[in-house]
Amino acid sequence: MEKAAELAAMVTTDLLKSEEFESLIKRVITKAIETKLDRIILQLERQEARILDLELKVDQEEAECKVLAERMKELDEGQQSQSSALNNLEQYQRRNSLRITGIPETPGELTNEVIKKVTSERRDVTIADASIDRSHRVGKYQPGVKRAILVKFVAHSTKVEVMKVRRRLKSTGVMITEDLTKPNLALLKKKQKPTRK
Repeated sequence: MEKAAELAAMVTTDLLKSEEFESLIKRVITKAIETKLDRIILQLERQEARILDLELKVDQEEAECKVLAERMKELDEGQQSQSSALNNLEQYQRRNSLRITGIPETPGELTNEVIKKVTSERRDVTIADASIDRSHRVGKYQPGVKRAILVKFVAHSTKVEVMKVRRRLKSTGVMITEDLTKPNLALLKKKQKPTRK
């Protein structure tokens, strides 16, 4: 057995020294490396293609988002414009209306009569029945709460005459104010707040 081992060692040594074997090993290793490199290059090219596709999709999405953002801005501006126009229209419809607060409520009262009494009590303005289009208390009835009276006059001139009375009614606790829309009332309250420095 020793001879077989020696023989194998000699053959191996001769084989390793042979240029043909060395060339064969180099070719096999080179081929394996080239095959592996080809696979890696192919995978890199596929990854590059996917990345380019994704970048293209991202660019398209960004462009679409920009278009949508511009459209939303246009819609928002349109909505604000329509809200403003609607508020102006609603306020115009209220141009003959007033809110009167601070008047105690009695069961079965006729608000038209209450309004005529308040304005004539101080010998200021006499309102004819035909001058009031409609009037009513605002809000849900609660005992002890003085609900406001909303009154709409037939003519704007009657409203102006009643507005002149309001300063003389301050001492009575009765207040007469314009019937403002919610946005206009919020704006008025904001303007009336004292500025702190």
